[in-house]
Amino acid sequence: MIIFLSIFSGLLIALLVIALFGVRNLLKKNEQLEDFIAKQSEAINAIDNRLKVMDDKNMFYIDDEIGWFFNEIKRLQEALNEFRLF
Repeated sequence: MIIFLSIFSGLLIALLVIALFGVRNLLKKNEQLEDFIAKQSEAINAIDNRLKVMDDKNMFYIDDEIGWFFNEIKRLQEALNEFRLF
């Protein structure tokens, strides 16, 4: 009976150590992902601000190719704005 309890305790301790190692690794990956998302959010905000400054005087017209291209960039930026952190 004592041998059974010691083997069972050893297995539980081994499983606990493995679980703690797994949780630690998942936590590190989660923190890296949070940092990545924060950097991407900052980049999205910077691009959005730059586009607003560029189009402040409405110099880009839809009629010409540059205006069409600029409006497509603005449309893509609006889609990206949905993913930024507030």
